[in-house]
Amino acid sequence: MSQPRLIICEKSGRWAVAMRRALADRTERIVEARSLRGCSRLVNLHPASIVAIEVAAANLDVVLTAVAHWRQRWPRCRVMAVVEPELVAAEVLLREAGVVAVLRATREAPAAARLVERHFAAVPAADLPLEQAILSSLPWAKWAAQPA
Repeated sequence: MSQPRLIICEKSGRWAVAMRRALADRTERIVEARSLRGCSRLVNLHPASIVAIEVAAANLDVVLTAVAHWRQRWPRCRVMAVVEPELVAAEVLLREAGVVAVLRATREAPAAARLVERHFAAVPAADLPLEQAILSSLPWAKWAAQPA
């Protein structure tokens, strides 16, 4: 399994800048896509990633369909929605589709970064033996006894 990434799917790049600042020590794990097709390709390469996707009135239906599809095809993938101010009312629809967070302004990037860090920590390291993978996925993995 490849390492999870933060995949940012947006047209402008302003969220990418905000997230790079908030995740200063993890910027090598941030990748950008400018279209849903490009984003799907990246998720296919890194199926345990977390995606921040820009949602506007023009693409709401397409994003809802894509999120539901991604959640079904890649169950370890998580999605955050970056919404325009006029779409705050669509939060319920987005959450029902499987979005784990709805972000309204770039000043929310530090909170989103904490969510990304927790997601990265929860994904087991690639190619570990089963017992090690289980131990590393426990919330108390740091204190779990290592097998002899």
